[in-house]
Amino acid sequence: MEEIENIANENSKIAKDEMLKAEEMQRLVKLEIKRAKAREILVENELELAKIRENLADKSKRLVERKEKVKTLLKFSKETLINELIQAHYNEQIAEIQKEGAEIQKKIANIETNIAEVKEKFITKKISEANQRKNLAKKQLLYVKLVKTNDSDEKIVNTQKVFLKQQTDLSKIETEANKINKNIVDKQLELANLKKQLSEKLGEREKIRPIISNS
Repeated sequence: MEEIENIANENSKIAKDEMLKAEEMQRLVKLEIKRAKAREILVENELELAKIRENLADKSKRLVERKEKVKTLLKFSKETLINELIQAHYNEQIAEIQKEGAEIQKKIANIETNIAEVKEKFITKKISEANQRKNLAKKQLLYVKLVKTNDSDEKIVNTQKVFLKQQTDLSKIETEANKINKNIVDKQLELANLKKQLSEKLGEREKIRPIISNS
């Protein structure tokens, strides 16, 4: 009886801690969803910037071509035209990397949202697990009480059957929660790979430098 009573007390404590953990996770998920939405806005801005840079590069190149045709007449220096062309090429390069980076950011935002949704399912399952564990603890303590007070065999046996059934149900919920958690971990690994890709793309962008001709 002492062992069952100890198990019941531990189940009760764990159930309480699981519920507190679930509440913290809920707060975390809300912030993660907020971050994912902010990333979506960032993606839109990056794509818009890339589009503007592309248009600017195209217009700059066309303008250089026109200036090239009349450089003698209007006395445009060779250095000026070269620098304008270099700047146009720089904008093209940056625009391309911005687009590629934005596409990666878009994937990151999608998977972050997806992870948050799966976490919400996980939280719901963990709350269910905590409630089941709490009820199990109550039934185990009732069983101990009935045995200690020499209650009827029928009551004792029925109570035992109930808490054994609750233990089985709890194990099923734990298994389901573990499956959901594995899904979260798989998606987090995918997210880590995407963030690595984004970091590499940003590294490429950092290497691009505008050059000024001194010829």
